[in-house]
Amino acid sequence: MKKIILTLFVCIFFVSTQSVGEIVDRVVAEVNDDIITLSELNNEGRKIFQRIRDEAPPEKVQATLDEARKQILSKMIDERITAHTAREKGISVSVEDLDMAVQSIIARNKSTREGLRHELSRVGITEEEFRESIRTQVLHSKLVNYEVRSKIVITEEKIKEAYGKQYTKNASGSGYYILQMGFAWGEKNNLKQEEAEKLANQIRDRVTAGESFKELAKTYSDLPSATDGGDIGVFQKGELAPYMKDTILAMRPGDISPVIETKSGYQFFKLLSTKDGNVVAQEPYEEVKDEISKQLFKEEMEKRYEEWIKALREQAYIKELL
Repeated sequence: MKKIILTLFVCIFFVSTQSVGEIVDRVVAEVNDDIITLSELNNEGRKIFQRIRDEAPPEKVQATLDEARKQILSKMIDERITAHTAREKGISVSVEDLDMAVQSIIARNKSTREGLRHELSRVGITEEEFRESIRTQVLHSKLVNYEVRSKIVITEEKIKEAYGKQYTKNASGSGYYILQMGFAWGEKNNLKQEEAEKLANQIRDRVTAGESFKELAKTYSDLPSATDGGDIGVFQKGELAPYMKDTILAMRPGDISPVIETKSGYQFFKLLSTKDGNVVAQEPYEEVKDEISKQLFKEEMEKRYEEWIKALREQAYIKELL
């Protein structure tokens, strides 16, 4: 009854403030004792919706917008459910928590509070809206830490098992197990040649500083292998392309190659392992165990999070009206 009364109140309010035929807002979802309105949905997704209107083919704009609205509404429903769960468990975000989170964002972007305000104004977001968005994220993170992340343990045994599998993947006979990243210039990504070279060297520096090759490849590489984190598998010596052959043959497992120029861009490689008959040389375990542990944790986290949010949805009252 409470949900019905709440929905009726909202609908009556929206109707009473608009003339007939000019209703600009409505309820698009009920979540427990809360609602999500169309204006909230449009506000949440406004940048994405505008990009779709600007970039999608005219005949696909409406279908793409409809799909984007469904995805954003699903995300907002998850946020309302987790906020409800957090309240039940007494988890909250203090002003100090929020201030620290905002300051962390400013520091990560090497900006200032004035710089942040200027950027928010440029994209049409008020500081209050920004802080509320960050508060939601911090609350969500606190709850996930408590309910999911704190319960995941990656053992040494699991790391060694993954190491053994990952660094000899598909190796048979002799072969070189390679990761690859590429940065093109020209129409593909509107980069000039010197810009592509600069980006390649910047990302290589991040890899050598300890960041995950695979995660960076997924974000920055222009090659088809980016989907697999730059993993192009095992190559026999005779299968190596001329532009990469001398570079790969001079490397030892664990090495990151220099950036090399190709016909259309710049590339660099990481050699994970080599195999010659029964002799396998791998990137040293001690050098990669932290990266493997992080990857295993990420995979387990994604799996458990999906299970957890699915269980919360099953326990909640949800009615979508989009």
